[in-house]
Amino acid sequence: MKKIVKFVILGLVVVAIAGGIYYSMTAPVQVSMTTVSAKTVELVIAEQGVVSGESLVLVYPFAQGPLLRVNVSEGQTVRVGDVLCEIDHEALDLRVEELRAVIRGYEAQVRLALAQERSTNAIAGERLSLQNTLIEQNQRDLARAREELERAETLFELGIIPLTEVDAARGFVEDRRSMLVASQQESSVIAAGRGIAGMAEYYQALIESTEVTIAILQSEIANYRVTSPVAGVVTDLPVKDSNFVRMTAHVAEITVPEESVIEVYVSTQDIGSLKPGDAVDLVMNRRDGEIRFSGRISRIDSAAELRLSALGVEERRVKVQIVPDTSGAGGVELGNGFDVDVRFILYREDNRLAVPRTALFKSGGADMIWVVRGGTAEMVSVRLGMELRTETVVESGLSAGDVIVTDANNTALRNGVSVVGNRE
Repeated sequence: MKKIVKFVILGLVVVAIAGGIYYSMTAPVQVSMTTVSAKTVELVIAEQGVVSGESLVLVYPFAQGPLLRVNVSEGQTVRVGDVLCEIDHEALDLRVEELRAVIRGYEAQVRLALAQERSTNAIAGERLSLQNTLIEQNQRDLARAREELERAETLFELGIIPLTEVDAARGFVEDRRSMLVASQQESSVIAAGRGIAGMAEYYQALIESTEVTIAILQSEIANYRVTSPVAGVVTDLPVKDSNFVRMTAHVAEITVPEESVIEVYVSTQDIGSLKPGDAVDLVMNRRDGEIRFSGRISRIDSAAELRLSALGVEERRVKVQIVPDTSGAGGVELGNGFDVDVRFILYREDNRLAVPRTALFKSGGADMIWVVRGGTAEMVSVRLGMELRTETVVESGLSAGDVIVTDANNTALRNGVSVVGNRE
């Protein structure tokens, strides 16, 4: 009898254990869930700026080449349009003179054509022979010009001459090619019996085209005189220690007084998302409350500085200048040294889906999310977009209204498992 009781008790224990195991395998998993909806997503950073009553303008040239002369000195007051420095443009001047010589040649051809038109003794065969001689001469001139261009390109690659001399040689080749084409076309016209009057008109058109080219070159030459875009004081003049001016380096720094700007330092991690002209939100805290107004980025430094963050950690930061607009705040006065909170919007898009980062996990190298459908969890592959502070934009794989699990690290989750929980 005792043995029967023991077996009964043992059987009940086994049944209880089996039932517990079955329940644990089939019982719904407790999870946190949320419903995905379309919304405006943005990535914002906030930094503290300081009002400065002076703005710095870096003057960059629109041309480059050997430095000819510096016309100002540090500490000097300049006006708008004052010449700061001049770049050597001898090669362009020579090309202009060459084109003027070409025009004189065209003018001689016009006179010749008109004289021949008036002449009753002109013979087409003789004109054609003369033209062929001119073609041969132009061909020789073009060959010599090409040889000179090859020599210039070699010297440029060796760093002996500037790019402007190569451009001048290339322009001389084009001029000689134009003269050869013109002489060949004239030969065709003569052979076809078109007549001298047509040639006079043709050369007149070439004169006008060459004059346009000269005007373009003279406009380029004007860029070799670097002028001040603002009125102020020259506080730095790096060009004075150089013998070659490059378009990638500023030639002068001009301080403009009495123009309030806000200076703020931004981490190099975030600076790539900003550009001059971007709008920013500004807040100045006072005892009577916050004053909110707007501004726009006017300048971003090209180099970073080593500075302390708000947490006291050294990091590389880039100085950004902002021009404030206080008209929306009643024209509040901004004094030098005032603190202003600056809110940069690095990214903003409307009608986008975003999920908490905790909802994402990897499987087989792909980004995945647990989606709750019919009370069970289903592993869904998604394509991700911009990473925000606590969320990530989902480009595809989800739809508005989908319910997702926000804790992807729950080890009890698997495909098809029943889930229950509260929605956030």
